Amino acid sequence: MPAIFGDPGGLVAEIRRRAQQKAVDIEEAARKQSAGILFDATKERESIRTQFEQQAERELAMLLARSAARGELEARRRFTILREAVIDGVWRAAEARLRELVKQPRYIDILRRIALEAGLELGGSEFVLAADPAGHELLSPATLEQWSREAGAQFRRAPNPAPAWGGLLVSSGRNRVDATFPTRLSLARLTLRELVFQILSKEGH
Repeated sequence: MPAIFGDPGGLVAEIRRRAQQKAVDIEEAARKQSAGILFDATKERESIRTQFEQQAERELAMLLARSAARGELEARRRFTILREAVIDGVWRAAEARLRELVKQPRYIDILRRIALEAGLELGGSEFVLAADPAGHELLSPATLEQWSREAGAQFRRAPNPAPAWGGLLVSSGRNRVDATFPTRLSLARLTLRELVFQILSKEGH
């Protein structure tokens, strides 16, 4: 067979050299590709980590905000409960003092003042008085006659006592003044509750 390949030894050496170079090129390409993949993977990992951290921060902030809101609402709720408890205590004490006042000898003087003030408010010439059961017994004809002279009007006792534990119902025709203690106390509670709390708050400092 003709020697078409020239020197066989040289050919083998050239093939080996080219094979080695190819292997080196392939290895270098693989290394570069691996480095690129690793770099991309690292970037992706960092991006994902950053996203997770940002999401975690947002969720934490939302959680803290919700917790703060709940805490504030709870604080307001407790403050309201405590404030109402303090105010309730004031009015219970006031009611107790008024109930005790009904039993005192000077209660008749209080009824007199209420009757005269109600007469001025109503502006009539004849008034019907209904006190609590205990006070109603104090409205004797002599007492009412004396009050009538002071007021320049006629006071008379209603047939039945008022359904209250203190104070007076004063009527003149269709007009009436409810000066019973429960009603006055209830009105005072509605109009003075904030003032009472402010006073108590200042005293507490």
